Amino acid sequence: MPRLKRARIIKVRVAEQHSLRLSELGIRAGANLAVVGKGGMGGVVINISGSRLAVDHRSAGCIEVEEIA
Repeated sequence: MPRLKRARIIKVRVAEQHSLRLSELGIRAGANLAVVGKGGMGGVVINISGSRLAVDHRSAGCIEVEEIA
């Protein structure tokens, strides 16, 4: 997804033991986010719930989103 585009999380496809931690960070279905930059090693930096989080490439690939206006 291009930088500064806004999106809504549709689904997070991770193992149950990781789902709780991601949810605590605000990464859960229905949450809005914006990609604000690229992280190291192919990851992304997102703004979600007023916080910036670096998400590695593998984890980012498990987050299904839809672009919003």
